[in-house]
Amino acid sequence: MSDTAVPSDLILAADIGASASHLAIGPAGALPAPVDGPGAEVRSDERDALASLTATVRTALASRPAERIERAVLAVSGAHPARRPAVLDAACEALAPLGVLPRAVTVIDDLTAAFLTADVGGDGVLLRSGTGAVAARFRAGQLVERVDGMGWLLGDIGSAVWIGRQVLQAVAADIDGRRPRTALTELLGDVLGLELRDGIDTPTGDARRDLIRALDPLTPTQWGRFAPLPGMALPDPVARKILDRAVRALAHDVQRLDPEAELPVVLAGSVLTTAGPLHDELMTGLDAAGHPRLEIAASGLAGAWEIAMRGGVR
Repeated sequence: MSDTAVPSDLILAADIGASASHLAIGPAGALPAPVDGPGAEVRSDERDALASLTATVRTALASRPAERIERAVLAVSGAHPARRPAVLDAACEALAPLGVLPRAVTVIDDLTAAFLTADVGGDGVLLRSGTGAVAARFRAGQLVERVDGMGWLLGDIGSAVWIGRQVLQAVAADIDGRRPRTALTELLGDVLGLELRDGIDTPTGDARRDLIRALDPLTPTQWGRFAPLPGMALPDPVARKILDRAVRALAHDVQRLDPEAELPVVLAGSVLTTAGPLHDELMTGLDAAGHPRLEIAASGLAGAWEIAMRGGVR
């Protein structure tokens, strides 16, 4: 009798956002423990964005040398219908070195995966605020309508990037004397390691120039790291205004898709799944509006796994 291991079939499911990714690999059955990896910003270049997928999956497979991936379902942020073919090609290219055949790979958008994760049935609204912000209406498990999700330049109001940008603009206006003083200035200075208030001990001797130099290398996605600051600065009125605008915009997005508040709402994305004033106030408002059910989907990984278990069919 041969001692050679017989390869067994594995399922790969992944929830790939702009800032981070979460993968699960295992045989059909219960969702295995996830493996974390870097995110993928497919809006810029699909192949470059998904290149790190190879290394992350290889790490997850390290303890399974005699096994192979038979099905892969990737829930990718930004993989809307127009971009999906290019994302699929890039995903197949990234997984090919691991022996995954193109026919085994399915790409879906991360909105569908997050909605399925919450298990609220086929009809409902997903509200996601992470790097971007979007509300999506589902009917019979299919995405039929969305509001916002237009990117940081045109929308994404209430997202981490949008909030971070509001913080940066408020602090810049403060130290330039154009707007009221705000506690956000000290908090941002602490994050950046700069003295922005008095400008006494600074790299250039000018707090404004220091701020510009510190922010110039950052991408819009990286502005999201400043999103927690308004919640930390309360009751600062400038911070309060930023949070109020974010809560109103996100609640309005849901109302656009469900005017009578008849549907369950699933909250997803780091901004809405992390405890804090924005999360709490939005949950209170949606509950008061009368939505029958509010659920949190911390990740879309379980939804992607469910689709993979069904053979990649939604």
